[in-house]
Amino acid sequence: MSATLKDQIALQQHDSHTYKVGYSNEWALGPILLGGCVASLLYSVAQAHFTTTLLAQRQPDVHTLHVAFLRPCTAQESTVKVVDLKVGKGSSSIQLHLIQRGETKCTAFATSTDFAAALGPSANIPGGVLPALPPTPNFRRVEALEPDANWLPSKTVGGVLPLLKRMTFLYPVNGQTTDGIIDYWCAFDRPEKFVGIHLAVLSDVAPSMSDTLLRTGGVFDAHKIYKLKKETAEKTPGATTILRNSLEEAAKGQFWNTTLSIDMQFKCRLPEKDMAWTFTRVRTRMLQGGRMDLDLTICDEEQTLICLVRQVMLVLETERRFKKDRKQPTSQKL
Repeated sequence: MSATLKDQIALQQHDSHTYKVGYSNEWALGPILLGGCVASLLYSVAQAHFTTTLLAQRQPDVHTLHVAFLRPCTAQESTVKVVDLKVGKGSSSIQLHLIQRGETKCTAFATSTDFAAALGPSANIPGGVLPALPPTPNFRRVEALEPDANWLPSKTVGGVLPLLKRMTFLYPVNGQTTDGIIDYWCAFDRPEKFVGIHLAVLSDVAPSMSDTLLRTGGVFDAHKIYKLKKETAEKTPGATTILRNSLEEAAKGQFWNTTLSIDMQFKCRLPEKDMAWTFTRVRTRMLQGGRMDLDLTICDEEQTLICLVRQVMLVLETERRFKKDRKQPTSQKL
C-alpha cells in the first residue's frame, strides 16, 4: 500500500512528549497549509502518543480530535508538544500544541479508545442519509474510465492545494440539488488507501459551501464544478473532468472561508477496513453575517458511518484575506 501522506508527515518522536512533523508543498494554499492537513499532522502525533508513551493504557485509537486554529500554519517543519491531561482505564485525554518558529499556531485536544474492545451496550439505528442518495457508484467502471449512470468523475489540478491532483471526486449526475448539502465520493490515486490521517485531510477538502449557497460561480462553487463535469460527460462519457485553478483566479473570488475549529469523531479503526473510496455529505444549517457551521458525515464504501466532522467558519470578503498584491492568500478553505 502506498504511504505518500505518511511519508510527507514524516513523524519523528524526540522524547516522550515532543514530536517533529514535516509538510508538503502539495498541502499549500499559497504560503499557508490546508487546515485538514494540519489536522492530519496532529492526528498522527496523537495516535503515536497513544501507542508509545501511553502504550500501557492499551488505547491505540484516536476517538476524538478537536483542533483550534490560532494562527495560519506555513509550509515548514513543526514541533508538537503533548500534555497528558487524563490517563484513564477506558479513555485518556491529551492536549497538543503545534509550534512553528517558537510560536503556537494551533492547539488540539484528543481522546483515546480501543475500538476492538466494547465499553458498553450497542443499539441498531436505521442507517442511510436523507435526502436519499443515488445508487452507489460502480467503482470498477469509474476506475476503468467507463460511464457510471449516477456519478460524474473529476480531478483538480493547479496552484491551489496541489494535493487534489492525487484525488478523484464523484458528483451526483443530477448535481447538488438541495441547498446547504453537497454530496460526493472520493478516492486517492491507487494504491493509496484511507486510514485515519486521510480522514483528517478529508475534514477540509469540500467545495466551498458559501460559494455554492451564494452561487458565486467561483472556482470552489459546487454548482460550477458540476456544470463542467456535465459538459465533459455529454462530450466524452466516462472521461474524468480536469478542473484547473490558480492562486490568481482564487484571489479574484468574492469570498474567502476561514476555519476557526475542526472537531472529529472517529467511529472505527480504519486499517481494518482497507478502503479505497469514501462518501462525504457536507451540510450547513446557517450562513448568517459571515458565520457558518459545517457538518461532514463520512462513510465507507457500504455507506457505513466512519467519521463525523464539525467546522466553525468565517466567510469574509476576499480583500480582507489577501495581501495588497492579491496573489498570496493568508487562509483558504476548499
